[in-house]
Amino acid sequence: MTIPGNDMTGRSGLCWYALQKLPALLDAFTCEIDGVKEAQDIEYIHRMRVASRRLRAALPLFISCFPEKQYRKWMQEITRITRALGDARDADVQISFLQKSLKKIHKDPGIRENQSLADKPSTEPAIRFLLSGLLKKRRVLQKQVLSALDELEKSRVTDDMLLVFATMDRDRAAARKKPCTCGIPPVSALRIGKRLSAFLAFEPWVLHPEAVAEHHATRIAAKKLRYTMEIYGSVYRNNLKKPIARVKKMQEILGDIHDCDVWIDQITALLLRERSLLRSGKGTKRPDTTTLSSLRVLLHDRETERKRRYRQYVRYWQALERVHFWDEFRASLDTGRKSSFRPPESYTDTGAADTVTGLAGIYPDARSHCRQVTGLALRLFDDLQHLHNLGPHDRFLLGCAGDLHDIGWKYGRQGHNRRGAEMVFTDETLPFDLKERAILAFIVLSHRGKIRRFPAPYLGFISPENQKKAFLLAAILRIADGLDYPHTGSVQDIRCDISADEVRCSVTGSGDLSIEKQRAQGKADLFRQVFEKNLVIP
Repeated sequence: MTIPGNDMTGRSGLCWYALQKLPALLDAFTCEIDGVKEAQDIEYIHRMRVASRRLRAALPLFISCFPEKQYRKWMQEITRITRALGDARDADVQISFLQKSLKKIHKDPGIRENQSLADKPSTEPAIRFLLSGLLKKRRVLQKQVLSALDELEKSRVTDDMLLVFATMDRDRAAARKKPCTCGIPPVSALRIGKRLSAFLAFEPWVLHPEAVAEHHATRIAAKKLRYTMEIYGSVYRNNLKKPIARVKKMQEILGDIHDCDVWIDQITALLLRERSLLRSGKGTKRPDTTTLSSLRVLLHDRETERKRRYRQYVRYWQALERVHFWDEFRASLDTGRKSSFRPPESYTDTGAADTVTGLAGIYPDARSHCRQVTGLALRLFDDLQHLHNLGPHDRFLLGCAGDLHDIGWKYGRQGHNRRGAEMVFTDETLPFDLKERAILAFIVLSHRGKIRRFPAPYLGFISPENQKKAFLLAAILRIADGLDYPHTGSVQDIRCDISADEVRCSVTGSGDLSIEKQRAQGKADLFRQVFEKNLVIP
């Protein structure tokens, strides 16, 4: 999820960072165009495909820096050319494999002699048959690549991007003001954290050799994680070289597995199709019996190679797990930042309150409701002091979360808690560092909907001892938000009495408060979990 809009002022640090990354990515993309057109070296199309993928992965990270219509046009054109390049590159990889295999056979005649002595067919007939079809396919794909390049040039998207980047850089220089960089680490940590969680979500499938689709999806997740780390690497010490190298190796192993899977699927489909067809004997391009036998040998070879690569994949994954690599990497998104990307050492609650008020003002329609919820939440916090034993600064954070919990409404009701949490976590104006931003974002995220004990990625930035604090504060805000569900401010006060097994809260206000009580009671699920007492609102 990305917050829409074009806000160069509010997110100047992020847009400054975009100018450090995007022009170079665009240049890497455009400089390969002539080589791709000539089609003399397959490395041109490989480099341009990778550059297009990196550019396509980077642009959404900086969507707020560009007009929405312009951004969508850029993404549309880059996605189109990426697909055309991808199909051609996939064919190139297969052709290269077949050509290398053929050279290996010719380089070592003993291979064919030994195969003959063992009365085992050579893979050469299969390779020649497959290679012939792929070369024809590649010539067709080259026409599609050239057509896509023509469309790209006609759209003038690359020229448009260069002009926008130059204008942004000129405007930034004219401002003569050093951009705020304190909002970049939260954004980078959030983006990398999401990619890491998506990658690790495939862990249950590591030990399943038959999970072909899941292994392919793991490779794609690794690729996206790697590209995101490369974009934000300069925020961290050593530019994240070690984790990037680890993920790259994982991606390469999974890529080899995927290549084997593609061959296995293609050859298996070909053999199955041939079993059901009559031979006309009219010189068709279908494989003869020798080629069919050779295809079975090649299929066995690819299946054997797939098993070898799969064992390598499992060993490497388990090796990283044994040293807790992923946990250390996630922690480094906070501790591994360069000093230039750290906020000032301290701030005052008064000063922070002013920035919170400024951020809350982006959606003024929610201000009265947020003030009401904040007041009720602080009253609950005070009455429950003996249960939670939290301090004055924790009370302040609860108030900040109350003031900000509905800012996501700026972009619509649906999913406003998720949008609001991201806005709080990544805002440049707030003086909080990652840990406190994560607590605030978690509270905002949890004020509505079903509660998940580990909704990634915010809890990953909160230490275990502070996670309980986050849950306690979130539980309180959920109750307070329920007490003003109609947004009418009808509830004027709440008083709580604590007994051995329950917390009984008396609500006073104007009019019929049954809806408010019902909604608050319905949102007491987290309260019962963290306070270990039942909540009663008579």
